[in-house]
Amino acid sequence: MLRSTVLLFSALCLDFAYESSVHAFLPVPGVLRASLGRQNIPALSLHTSQVGRLPSASRIRSGPCAILRTKAIFGGDEQDIELDDVQTVFPTADRVVAIGDVHGDFDALSGCLKIAKLVDDESNWIGGTCHLVQLGDILDRGDSERSCIDLLFKLRKQAEEAGGKVHVLLGNHEVMNVDLDFRYVTHNAWEGWGEPEKTGSMRLDLRASLSVVGFPAYMKQRVQAFRPGGSEAKRLAKMPVAIVIGDTLLVHGGLRAKHIKYGVERMNSEMAAWLEGPPKFKVEKPDIIDDADSPIWARLYSVPTPKMMAERELEEVLKTMKARRMVVGHTPQLRGINAFVTENGFEVWRTDTGMSSGMMSGPLECLEVLADGTVHVLTTEGTVPAALRMPEVEGDFMDVCEIDTGICTEAPADSAELLKDDSAAPADGQSTLQVKAPSEVPIGSLSPENSKEVEKLRDMDDVSKSISARLTVLVEQLIVDAIQRQDEGLTKKTVKDMLRKVVGTRIVDDNTNYISAEVDRIISSDVADLVAKYMSADEDKNKKDEASAKAASEDKAPASK
Repeated sequence: MLRSTVLLFSALCLDFAYESSVHAFLPVPGVLRASLGRQNIPALSLHTSQVGRLPSASRIRSGPCAILRTKAIFGGDEQDIELDDVQTVFPTADRVVAIGDVHGDFDALSGCLKIAKLVDDESNWIGGTCHLVQLGDILDRGDSERSCIDLLFKLRKQAEEAGGKVHVLLGNHEVMNVDLDFRYVTHNAWEGWGEPEKTGSMRLDLRASLSVVGFPAYMKQRVQAFRPGGSEAKRLAKMPVAIVIGDTLLVHGGLRAKHIKYGVERMNSEMAAWLEGPPKFKVEKPDIIDDADSPIWARLYSVPTPKMMAERELEEVLKTMKARRMVVGHTPQLRGINAFVTENGFEVWRTDTGMSSGMMSGPLECLEVLADGTVHVLTTEGTVPAALRMPEVEGDFMDVCEIDTGICTEAPADSAELLKDDSAAPADGQSTLQVKAPSEVPIGSLSPENSKEVEKLRDMDDVSKSISARLTVLVEQLIVDAIQRQDEGLTKKTVKDMLRKVVGTRIVDDNTNYISAEVDRIISSDVADLVAKYMSADEDKNKKDEASAKAASEDKAPASK
């Protein structure tokens, strides 16, 4: 009877609870603000340290249901919590295999596992005592996220039984999902996460129900699964930020000296507690994870040639951690897995090949490190010695968006602290520069012909038209020009890469299926008529330009005497 009364009382107080929990605890999706019509909803900031955090008791409004709000919804009073230790350092393994970002592409993940001879045809572990490390970013950009996570956690158990290990690290996209930042979720990836299990605890079940208030129905499964304490967040809690196996340090983005000073094991433990969530833990995400150069966001070691001060910091970090090499993902490499080697022989291996079909369908490659320090790159064509992936000629510094070919994820802040070269820094050596924010029209590496084409398309793009109309005209013009210059290497990917530099990354990513359909339509149509149409339009334009130039010249000519 008492339980029924409390449940009824809870239901009657939901509106009050909404005011205190949803406004303070959950960022309301931006698309819903107008429809909710509440003027006191704070602006949604997806990349601040406050996103997705539990409010302290002092921030919760008082009211008729204050006790319900502070205890039943949020899991008890604030208190100091003894965090569980998370293993960070492992002894040297006979073999370590590292796989970069897979972004919801099960085929890519499975392909890499087979290249490394870690699974059989039934996707069961055959890797023996090998340590497999997936470097994060399983989530977003692909439809098979759940299958990827399920496979890795199945292999985790099987490898343990065989004397091996499977380590899955946290990437920025895992943390973004727990922050309820769902911008990169594909249309087919919202459902399939299941309904939350009933815990038998009224306050926990009520808290799970309140977590989806204000979200559309199609988003609710994902919200409940990834919020701190949700079913998937609890699995993510088993994924550390960084680990060391023998003399190899592995992390999604990169470790800096300040991260070592903060404490890698501390960071792992605090993130595990935040993800595990109530009722076991009621802690906030550590601020250091939201920095633009945090271990899950850093790119300073992933440019072709890191700056001199970044090189020195890399050596300092590796010496402190008693490691010889750092292995990172996060930043797609156009030339496949490759390494930068410092003057003193310390290495950073960049393993993100953009292999996901949601990125750039890059090559299936993984990194192998043996107990004696021998390094190989494992590819579909065979084993490549490390020396062949250590370029003799160092490239110039490039913005991360150039490396990412315009597909890079926006950092959580517009700038971060990076040290300059000694030659450019003043005497105190503490000068900083601003990291260039990702551009809406990114600058990438295109052939000279395609670069000229981009300039032409920018000139003809009519922003007053609808997006679909703009894209149709641009795709048609692009294909016509390719036919005229007999470019047989044009692909859908190249079309989209060029369009990103004309209309912007976001428009292309949001309309990728439409662009593919337009390419198919044009190719299957009477291309000759289309070419004639655009050639005629070009001739008309040239005539008008010539007439305008002639008129302007006559106006400037001196009058005859």
